[in-house]
Amino acid sequence: MRYERVKDIIDLAIRLQAARGGLTLDDIEREMSVSRRTAERMRDAVDWAFGPLDIVPADDNKRHWRLQSNALRNLLGFEAEELTALATAAAALERTGLQEQAAKLREIGSKLRAMQRGAALERLDADLETLTRAEGLAMRPGPRQPVDAALLALLREAILTRRVVTFRYRARSTGRQSRQRVEPYGLLYGNRAFLVARAADGWSGGPRLWRLANVGEARLSGERFERDPAFDLQRYARRSFGTFQETPVRVVLRFDARAADDAAAFLFHPDQTVEAHDDGTLTVRFTAGGLDEMCWHLVTWGDSVTVEKPARLRRRLAEMCERLAGHHG
Repeated sequence: MRYERVKDIIDLAIRLQAARGGLTLDDIEREMSVSRRTAERMRDAVDWAFGPLDIVPADDNKRHWRLQSNALRNLLGFEAEELTALATAAAALERTGLQEQAAKLREIGSKLRAMQRGAALERLDADLETLTRAEGLAMRPGPRQPVDAALLALLREAILTRRVVTFRYRARSTGRQSRQRVEPYGLLYGNRAFLVARAADGWSGGPRLWRLANVGEARLSGERFERDPAFDLQRYARRSFGTFQETPVRVVLRFDARAADDAAAFLFHPDQTVEAHDDGTLTVRFTAGGLDEMCWHLVTWGDSVTVEKPARLRRRLAEMCERLAGHHG
């Protein structure tokens, strides 16, 4: 058997052991980029070498296989590049104020190192030290507000147990303090961290955003709530450009030939479409709310971008530029 095929089978075995719900033949075809017959052969090879494979119950009328054994334990090793990536991710989280998540990633790295033995650990540590010194994060301006680890732990418990949380909240625009009772749905991380929660008395309608830096005196109540089964956090996040939630609008941006290559490589929105034109320009389309945040970003593209739609965004961007020119002129 060729080396590449052995590597693919071990890779599939790792995936079958890691997939909690198991993998179907369709999954194997897609993830391994193979034909149906090859997927069947690879599944059988994993079953023979590391099995037996278990069949996991599922509701889709398909067979899901999972590898439950510990046969892979001695085959799994970690490269210095993988642990360096983990350390870089931890540093990035720390820069955005998410110290708790950064600490957890570093803890995972320590546990992975502890699984290595003798000479392998010595080689790993030497390479890891070299790479860590050679890689870093570029300085990026932005908020550096640390997120309270105790607050995150309380909110996670509330999300898991579906319990109402009370807290003191300071409004960003007025500075006014108020007491809030909310039903926590999730957490969103960006330049700042936000709680996604619905007001327990219903005044907010659906879930809204609460800036964690403005939350104080949080308490976990004994009151339970029913989570809206139709709510999807990822879909909610995609409604906005950044984190500011407002009614989504259709946005069409046209970049001139100077900026087309950069714009083509830029993710403005997860659901965007990109169209290149014969004259070298590029059109980007997406649907989202958060016009102010769009304006703040579009200013960085200067005169290389034109807002074709909506007119409201074009006017707001023009007004922002006029204010900036007046202030700095």
